[in-house]
Amino acid sequence: MLYEIDGKPAFRIDLYDNTVAHKWKNLIESIYVGDGEDIDHKRTFLHLSTAEDIKKMLLKAIHHINNFLKKDFIKMPTEIDQMGQNFFNTLHVAFEKLAGEFDHPTKLFLVAPRNVQESIRDLNYCVHMLEHETNRDKSVLQIQWTKARENTQRIKLEKDEYNLTQFNRKKNEVYLAYNELGKDTTDLWRDGLSIDYKNSKNKHYIGADIIVSFTEKENIFEKNFLDWCDKNKFDPFDKENGLGLMPIGKITSFDAQYLTKDSKIDIIEGAK
Repeated sequence: MLYEIDGKPAFRIDLYDNTVAHKWKNLIESIYVGDGEDIDHKRTFLHLSTAEDIKKMLLKAIHHINNFLKKDFIKMPTEIDQMGQNFFNTLHVAFEKLAGEFDHPTKLFLVAPRNVQESIRDLNYCVHMLEHETNRDKSVLQIQWTKARENTQRIKLEKDEYNLTQFNRKKNEVYLAYNELGKDTTDLWRDGLSIDYKNSKNKHYIGADIIVSFTEKENIFEKNFLDWCDKNKFDPFDKENGLGLMPIGKITSFDAQYLTKDSKIDIIEGAK
């Protein structure tokens, strides 16, 4: 598949010959419309916005949600600099109540007007971007497909497909992203939550969203996280736990330094 960014050919994804890559390709072919709005441009390049701009987007989303509900469902901070992990954890809980599950949205979300649905999504994306600087990592590009379509399909991984999992990141390799709503086990560690957090979900689905890596990373897990896992008797290297990377292909070389928060991306060849 050949992708363009800002109207120019950018990179081609050459898919691996494995079942996960084949299923992902078939999924993209089934949902691709070709109107320039298949991929969520704003959220794909959100990591290139400043923290201040993301905070303003977050406050705007909270305002829209509270106005729609006609009450202070989410208490606004009195100062923008008061946003800390406790506040973000509160927003995660609010998002879960508003949005529901990936395949089972709440009735409120279904009846809400489009601008409120987008504000609820912004609540989730902005919090993830603000919680930890590593989430604004410019060494990867997380291509987010739009959730504004009627359906966002995904496919459960088969047991033997977990064997494809790896725990290092390679330059120019492409991986399945977190096609889920919730927090994975690494989020629980970073956010100071219990490993028994009820809405924790790891990666167990093939979905449209993918991650393109521009650099190498020998181990995707930090030592402090591994110590935390050991303390909590959780094995992050058990492939079926869904914390590793699932490779589906490689891209041709690409210079990411020209990307901006206002960039736009699309498939121009190979989606059909």
